[in-house]
Amino acid sequence: MSDTPVINKCTPLPWQMNQWQRLFEAKKDNRLPHALLLTGSAGLGKSHFAHLLAASLLCNSLQETDTPCGVCKGCRLVDADTHPDYTLITPEEPGKAIKIDTIRQFTQRGSLTSQSGGFKVIIIEPADALNTAAANSLLKTLEEPVDRTVMILVSASAGKLPATIRSRCQQYHFTPPTATTAVAWLNEHVNDSDPSLLLSLASGAPLLALKYATEGALAERTKMIEELTGIFKKTDNPISIALRWSQLDQGSVVKWFSGWVIDLIRVKIGSESAAIINIDQRERLHALSRKVNSKKLYALMDRLFEANRTLGAQLNTQMQLESLLLDWADIGVE
Repeated sequence: MSDTPVINKCTPLPWQMNQWQRLFEAKKDNRLPHALLLTGSAGLGKSHFAHLLAASLLCNSLQETDTPCGVCKGCRLVDADTHPDYTLITPEEPGKAIKIDTIRQFTQRGSLTSQSGGFKVIIIEPADALNTAAANSLLKTLEEPVDRTVMILVSASAGKLPATIRSRCQQYHFTPPTATTAVAWLNEHVNDSDPSLLLSLASGAPLLALKYATEGALAERTKMIEELTGIFKKTDNPISIALRWSQLDQGSVVKWFSGWVIDLIRVKIGSESAAIINIDQRERLHALSRKVNSKKLYALMDRLFEANRTLGAQLNTQMQLESLLLDWADIGVE
């Protein structure tokens, strides 16, 4: 499937209905929080929920289901990011920090008050990208809320936010849906991939699974597994592989590599039916598990956990990958 499937912007995702109903019951009772923190792992639709909420609060023709109509002037302006009562705050570049000047810009220009007399909505995404100064500036705003102004913070790493900010937001936490719900939804959006495999690799997060299906991630993962197998068999050069991997998205590199090592550990200490991430590679994993050294496997896992925090931020990513792959090359029992 080459084109990214269209997700209806005007309805909650199937696994978000409880949060949506809870939120609009609060709105009907005039208890809508002035600040919300949407949390949960990547791929669960927190951003979708935040933008849906913004559109619903600014919609001129709200539906009976408390969802936006999608066609009125308010909805069109929100969709185009040009509504005067809607502000989206993101880093200037992906992976960079949200700086204090960005926060000051919307707090000092009097933009916390609605121009239309309705709601004012500000989304900060990802909220954990706020640097210390920006977080402190935001805290002052949260401590003095403006009537009918709603701030929506979105984060997959809410623990990185200061406790003072978290405590001033009402938290809405999203968890992966049931396998039945996730598979049914994914089947509606992909037609040439195994939904169970996609969801296993995405830790049950449907939108992340959808991303894997539409952005060629499965093919890259398969190639990496073949290269890891080649390094283990001494038919591939770990230095050459490290050079290729250094050109890839480092988050994905560590995720696939870690998942592979985790599966080997599970198979080695478990049974034939041990739960694994790479469910399509069970036979290969069982064959490898009989040839790897447990102590070295755990040591490599520790190094991969550390790499998950630092890889990509290092001055020499290729050198770190070389070290990890050389450890992998020496993972055998002998």
